[in-house]
Parts: sequence; structure tokens; C-alpha cells
Amino acid sequence: MAYSAKNLCDDLGKEMQHGYRATKVARLACKIHNDHCRELSPYLDNKLMQLTSMEEGSEFELSEGEFKHLIKELRSH
Repeated sequence: MAYSAKNLCDDLGKEMQHGYRATKVARLACKIHNDHCRELSPYLDNKLMQLTSMEEGSEFELSEGEFKHLIKELRSH
């Protein structure tokens, strides 16, 4: 079964229960990408790479509001 936008939304939502921390989200995104890279749609691959890149520096980090918007986008995808 392919890893879906709903799966990603659920996993990110669980991480948000502990509060938003860009570095933790980036590490989780990297793990998800590594674990599911062959079953990701191009859309999800792009979103995970966007999240993973947050570890490269503050200029790549999403604000908490932007992150919540991403989760909302994933729910509707």
C-alpha cells in the first residue's frame, strides 16, 4: 500500500501534539521519506523534501502557521 497524504498528515499531526519544532519535523520527514521513498507520489515526495530541507537552515524553516497550512493542504489532497 502506498504512503498517502492522509498518512503524512496523521504522522505530522502526531508530531504537533508535542509542539512545533522545525528540526524535529525535518527529521521525521527525512525518516518518512527514507522509509517510503518508492511508494510516494511526486506531490508527497515534494512536500517531504520541502520539510526535510528545514534542517539546512532557518531560511528554509516553515513558521508554525505555514506548517499548519501544509497539514490543512494535505488533508484536502
